[in-house]
Amino acid sequence: MFQLPAVVTRQAGHGFLWGTALPSHLEELADALRRRGEEIRRVGPVEIVFAFPEWTRPHRIIPRQVLTERGLRIREPWAPFWLIRFGYTEPRADIEGITLEGMTVQLPARDLDLDAVEAYVTAPGWLRCAAGVWVEISSPHEIQLDVAKEEWAVMWLRANLPEQSRHSLEEILREAAPRGISWEVLYRKREARFDLESRYQIEGVLLLAQTLRRYIVKVPNLNMGVEIPEMA
Repeated sequence: MFQLPAVVTRQAGHGFLWGTALPSHLEELADALRRRGEEIRRVGPVEIVFAFPEWTRPHRIIPRQVLTERGLRIREPWAPFWLIRFGYTEPRADIEGITLEGMTVQLPARDLDLDAVEAYVTAPGWLRCAAGVWVEISSPHEIQLDVAKEEWAVMWLRANLPEQSRHSLEEILREAAPRGISWEVLYRKREARFDLESRYQIEGVLLLAQTLRRYIVKVPNLNMGVEIPEMA
């Protein structure tokens, strides 16, 4: 499972994932959301899994292990990241996983819709995460809608990567901007600079960003409350 420090709220049967730069602000953020009448499901480390719909059955599959066409065995937590990057080029790769209902399954990669990956949080029980909101303490008050995947991911990574990996990420950001390319593209060429845990964190946040509607909310002070983005 992939973990992030966050607050999970429930709206209309779906999960909202809220993050802020300082872990000490999570409780303050949760209190601000409670004052708005939000249903808080979890505060602190949040466990996230990635699931893929089957094409022909109404199941969501959480991959636990992949045996590639070349005979490589990709175990969790790396299985969903491998499927996103290589699943369509190796459609006969064998996947072992479980459904959200807990049933064990084995099937080829071609049986999954790899473009429709979904994120679920344990809150408790599986709650599909539909939106991610990064809360920044700054002025003036502002809500940014439909934030670019890479921009949203950077907010979370700057707050959660260890120092050395954060420096490496900033170098990539500085190099990518004047070249007019996505930092994710450059990261793929430089990923060997990062330790295994940091690579796992980066891959997880990027994949999470792909599954959600992304928002950035700027507030001068959490005590003043947090405006809730509309899901329309």
